Amino acid sequence: MDITFEIGEIVVCTNAKRRWYKLGGLVKNEMYTVIGFNPYDGGLILKEVKSPRSGHNAYRADRFRKVDYAFAEKVLTTIKPQKQEEVQF
Repeated sequence: MDITFEIGEIVVCTNAKRRWYKLGGLVKNEMYTVIGFNPYDGGLILKEVKSPRSGHNAYRADRFRKVDYAFAEKVLTTIKPQKQEEVQF
């Protein structure tokens, strides 16, 4: 599965497990902004954190997924009517 990311896109970390190196503050399920790419391996350069082990401060792209905005909208439309019913006296 090859996912193409774009500069400015918000991504979610799916794998923050350390291997033998430090990850520079990467946290699973946190959202990050893509600001560039490592020209050698396509790793993601993120606005919020920097990888101390990469010459380009990049993380492997397979550690991330795209944000599912359709799912988020569906959850919000489900929650809003329930919340309004609770508020009525």
